[in-house]
Amino acid sequence: MESKKRIAQWAAALEPDTRVFAGSYLLLLPFFLWPLVVTRLLPGLDLPFHLSMVDMLSKAGRPDSPYDRFYQATSMWPPAPYALHYWALSILTVGHLVTLTAAHKIVIALYVAGLPLAAGSLLAACGRSRIPALLAFPLAYNLTLHYGFISSAISLPVVLLLLAKTTRLLTWQPEAGQAPPRVVARAWAATAAMAALLFLSHLQNFLYGVCAGLAFVVLCRAGWRRRLLTATAYLPALAALAWWQGHASFEGDTDTRRKTVGFVWSAVRGARLSDLGGRSLPADLADRLSLLPTHALRSFYDGVDIRTARTLLVLVAVYFCLGLAGWVVDRPADERRPRVSAACWVAFAGALFAYLALPHHLQVFELMTFFPRFAPLAVAMMLPLIPGGLKRVSGEVRALLPLPAVLLGVLYGRELVGHYEQYGKEMADFLAVLDRAEPGHRATGLVFDRQSRVMHIESTLVGLPSYYVADHHARLSMTPLSYCGMRHIPCRHKPEFRDLPDPGAWEPGKLDPDRAVPFFDYFFVRSPPRGDLFGRRQWAMEPLAHQGSWWLWRRKPDAAISPLDRPYED
Repeated sequence: MESKKRIAQWAAALEPDTRVFAGSYLLLLPFFLWPLVVTRLLPGLDLPFHLSMVDMLSKAGRPDSPYDRFYQATSMWPPAPYALHYWALSILTVGHLVTLTAAHKIVIALYVAGLPLAAGSLLAACGRSRIPALLAFPLAYNLTLHYGFISSAISLPVVLLLLAKTTRLLTWQPEAGQAPPRVVARAWAATAAMAALLFLSHLQNFLYGVCAGLAFVVLCRAGWRRRLLTATAYLPALAALAWWQGHASFEGDTDTRRKTVGFVWSAVRGARLSDLGGRSLPADLADRLSLLPTHALRSFYDGVDIRTARTLLVLVAVYFCLGLAGWVVDRPADERRPRVSAACWVAFAGALFAYLALPHHLQVFELMTFFPRFAPLAVAMMLPLIPGGLKRVSGEVRALLPLPAVLLGVLYGRELVGHYEQYGKEMADFLAVLDRAEPGHRATGLVFDRQSRVMHIESTLVGLPSYYVADHHARLSMTPLSYCGMRHIPCRHKPEFRDLPDPGAWEPGKLDPDRAVPFFDYFFVRSPPRGDLFGRRQWAMEPLAHQGSWWLWRRKPDAAISPLDRPYED
């Protein structure tokens, strides 16, 4: 009874807008966490590759590491962009009490639950109603999540929190009984910590966050001392960026041209012009704007994500009009103009500019599907544009304000559960063969059909064989690593990597059976072509499991392969 009384007192102390948001948030949260439960493996094109990278990092430095001959794990200290996801998974799997796949689900659950809270924090800091932040629930299941750009996805709430902390530091005014120096110091530390966390999350969103945050500093109606103090909160994270930029290098790159501003501009400009493909720039921009809903929530083949994204944009417009009406009808005569309205518009314009101006791929910097990543950010930055007049709505009407967002959330949450269940059923064939493989062996994948019947993501199934090490942890388990050698990945190839008989995840047809069969114990194969898959080594292989389009081949335990044929034997 005492705890219930305290909860009731705490709720009564909240302002009405916050109470309505909190109640709606708790109602919607189960709908958006349940999709993570109904399938054992979450969708994500690059996700299995990142999980296998964490497996390699967990075994680095051990004399029996199966990766050690071919890969060099680079230190994640001093910190670098993209480290946050790897750190989180490494911490959660200490002692191997949970698998990497389970640890990833925990990270994604925190991300899904945190995005609406981060959006609500920014809206409240800007003097807006928190209610439109409920629209961040469907936005959490966006293109970056389903492409497996996990660092980009989890950085989205961090961007919003950084801008919220920045705004609070800029606009805080002392109240009776408060100690201004102590409160301001805590607010400065929180802003600096959030900027550092964003740096650890994702480089591109960090650069955006810094620019947007400095726009708030410049355009906010605050004293110059407070602005200067707020700007200094970004210095530790910028120092970390400068150190990383000076010390991190591209594998095999002997010059430093790629680190210069001139080279970056030339590469971006050339790639963007190539995207035009003979079309005019206005036509290209119009095309990208029309595809914003497609890119923002890209998920499923039946297009429910696109319809939801369009509805979400309509609801943003509805809330904008309601907020504008509230601002016009019930504006106090002595009210000054909002402190951060101009900054919110500039921050939104920056996200939209990145979506419109950046190229689709920037291969020279190892960036693929580049500009679409900014679609979810651009939609998220629409929320602070909703006028603060929405917060002035009172009485019974206030209780009705969250209804459109809640209705959209409930309907799309149910769709997400249903589609994730379908994806789980699609994964059943792969899981059936995966569970037949014993831990502690070398495995590779030959995925000839990379497409999903549920997820409208190019090549979304290409990385599934990498789940062998993520879901079946063992001391000697190994799969080849994709993306090792990229500047932002804590992995480098050793010279012996050239001896690794792996055709690559995207080119299974280049398998050299004479080299691969003596090395790998397992081959996860999807939709193999007709004929002998392993050529003259077919006699040494046997199918261990077959389910649907998936096969698990293993080298026969009694295969009489001579020592000359086993150059990779430990």
